[in-house]
Amino acid sequence: MAWPAQLTLAVALAEAADRAAPFPGVGLLPARPIRLLLAPDRARFDSLTRGRLPRWSEGAAFPEAGTVVLLAVGPPDHLAASLRHELAHLALRWRVGRRLPLWFEEGYAAVAAAEWDRLDALRLNWQVARGAPLDLDEVDRGLRSDGPDAATAYALATTAVLLLARWGGPQGLGPLIDRLARAPSLDAALRATYQVTEGDFAERWQRDVRSRYGWLSWAGAVGLFWAVTGSLLVWLVVLRRRRDRARRALLDEGWTVPSDEGPTA
Repeated sequence: MAWPAQLTLAVALAEAADRAAPFPGVGLLPARPIRLLLAPDRARFDSLTRGRLPRWSEGAAFPEAGTVVLLAVGPPDHLAASLRHELAHLALRWRVGRRLPLWFEEGYAAVAAAEWDRLDALRLNWQVARGAPLDLDEVDRGLRSDGPDAATAYALATTAVLLLARWGGPQGLGPLIDRLARAPSLDAALRATYQVTEGDFAERWQRDVRSRYGWLSWAGAVGLFWAVTGSLLVWLVVLRRRRDRARRALLDEGWTVPSDEGPTA
């Protein structure tokens, strides 16, 4: 469903949803109808989602209603990635049958949509680099916020789901999601799949984040930034000197230097 000016785009996205590749640990979307709504601007997006989402949000999924709402602005590849993200929410909820912690749902959707650029938010994050305590409940609050903390929260949620996928080995998230469909809670599913409690997982996840995005990663990212900045400054200085030499040469044309024959009045 779309406004007339975006009907062609709506058809293309609907066809992309029909051809959606399997989702990690879930597989293909089940043969259920999905309603896709395209909002041409922020005002109509907020109206369709009843203003319940942060201002940075560009997509929403309503699994119970089988509905996806997209803010249809930006390049087509961006919209395709947003669609994949929201379809991942439907796939996960339909497979598990209930809500999961927000960090897991958003981290799963980011992994399913291969949104690896989200991890860039951690490479220059001073709080993560200095080893500040990490908390998954705090990540949930960050995901609901309307401020800059949301980008960091998304990145942290993605790292948590990636860690669980690595623990699954070749099967990735499959064993855990199978357990989630039967277990009464995430804690029970973690115990049955990886023999760890939810608290144990949170501690191991913190250590994993610190090992990947600690001092060395931060210093490397900052060093690269300053190396690029320094190279650019050197290039600008060299360019400026070349221009100055050329200007002086033009000014010197036609001038002769007087001989030293004593002072003149």
